Amino acid sequence: MAAIFSGCVNLLYLSSPLYLMQVYNRVLVNENITTLVLLTVILIVALATMGALDALRAQILIRLGIILDGRLSGRVFDALIARSAKQGYSKGAQQLRELDDFRAFITGPGIYFAFDLPWIPVYLLILFLIHPVLGTVATVGALILLGLAYFNEIITSRPMRSAQESSKASFVFTENVLRHADVIVAMGMKQSVAQHWSRSRGQMVREQAFASDRNAAVSSGIRFARLLLQSLMLGTGAWLAIDHSIMPATIFAASIILGRALVPVEQGVATAKQFNAAREGYRRVRELLSAFPREPVRTIVPVTEHAVVADSIDYRLPERKQPVLQDVSFEIDKGHAIGIVGPSGSGKSTLARMLIGAITPSGGALKLGGLDYAQWDKAEFGRLVGYLPQDVGLFAGTVRENIARFGEVTTAEIIEAAKRAGIHNMILELPNQYDTRLGPGGVGLSGGQRQRLGLARALLGKPKLLVLDEPNANLDTVGEVALKDALLALKEQGTTIVVITHRTTVLEVVDSMMVLRAGRIELVGPPTVVFDHLKAMSSAPQNRVA
Repeated sequence: MAAIFSGCVNLLYLSSPLYLMQVYNRVLVNENITTLVLLTVILIVALATMGALDALRAQILIRLGIILDGRLSGRVFDALIARSAKQGYSKGAQQLRELDDFRAFITGPGIYFAFDLPWIPVYLLILFLIHPVLGTVATVGALILLGLAYFNEIITSRPMRSAQESSKASFVFTENVLRHADVIVAMGMKQSVAQHWSRSRGQMVREQAFASDRNAAVSSGIRFARLLLQSLMLGTGAWLAIDHSIMPATIFAASIILGRALVPVEQGVATAKQFNAAREGYRRVRELLSAFPREPVRTIVPVTEHAVVADSIDYRLPERKQPVLQDVSFEIDKGHAIGIVGPSGSGKSTLARMLIGAITPSGGALKLGGLDYAQWDKAEFGRLVGYLPQDVGLFAGTVRENIARFGEVTTAEIIEAAKRAGIHNMILELPNQYDTRLGPGGVGLSGGQRQRLGLARALLGKPKLLVLDEPNANLDTVGEVALKDALLALKEQGTTIVVITHRTTVLEVVDSMMVLRAGRIELVGPPTVVFDHLKAMSSAPQNRVA
């Protein structure tokens, strides 16, 4: 529809040169005021219609942007979450910004180039009909300008892309610095970090300047060629008028038509940077959505048992030769609590992320309640699972929203989860109690308070599977007692519990323990047997782990 309106706008633009020709060739010759008035009325109607259609085209494109964002932004957001969950760290929300760049380009003046470009041959044909010489001059000039515009695209696209990558890297580093500003100040890193940041930003600015220099040079050449072409059209028209091949008024009409024919070229050069950003954004967003397609709708299958069964599961990363997990098999019955221990890098956190469905095994089978993880409906699975990671992962919002997982949950359920985590009284002491707003990452709370708040979120809704990764790392004695009481109560209700920790206090509630080493299960057994094994290993000098 926008393209149709653009066609109408381009046709109605011819009303001005036609009015000029009629005034000079008919009105002035016949001195007919009535004809002048009628022509003027027709011109006003035509230009008013052109303006209305131009406004409608803009409004259509704006609404197209809203529709596009509604259809794609949620998909991109879901894909970003899936990617970060799979990788275990965030690469930022760059694709959302790139989607915005693409949307802004195709719903703004930049896309007018695509709508107007097909009309260049139409205007050139009109000039040929006026006189073949005028058409020839205009065609040769337009081809030269289009060639310069294409040349500009060739010599600037790669430098602009490089500058964009440098810009992204610089901003990612800046965000990382700001997130850990306390570390930088405390350890005297400000000057060295600032120098690194300055070098990174300097490279970005130099690459942008290099690309802009090339664009400016070619743009100046295009501007010179356009002005020269318009002047040559006037000169050619004057020569044809002297030769009595055309009427004098045709000179100016042809100049107006040529100016309109060259508008797309000027638009293309002016929006080259935005076009490159939109094209790159389109490519990267498409790659993201292809790598993480939409989750299929799955039937919610009711299950009564929630035992976890792992059968020879592996997990590999492309950048690592050795598997993170290899041939791991175990079974955790309903209401059973197991503790997982092992040296750093043994795959404990990877296994935890696999148990909560954030990543999928590279091989083998992992089941909950007799269903393979891949067969579970994601939303239903999430309602049955509680998870407390090492980095608690609180979000900017209220305490209530964080415990409720930003979903529709009753106040009674929120308070019950807080009480189970032993944090209810602490929340009541906050300025706005459960409606107290937190900064990103739970800014405003201590480390122990954040961990207990994360525990309350994990305990929401009495989960059937609870996975805790270093749950007592920041807890004091009161917090550890509350944690043990909560785990004992959940065991009685039939919750399957997995605890990963280096501190033995919380392991008093587990029924069995598993030792992971180098991605393999070294031992599974009762806590006393496992503790004896670990003591024996630590006492042997050749097996000591730093």
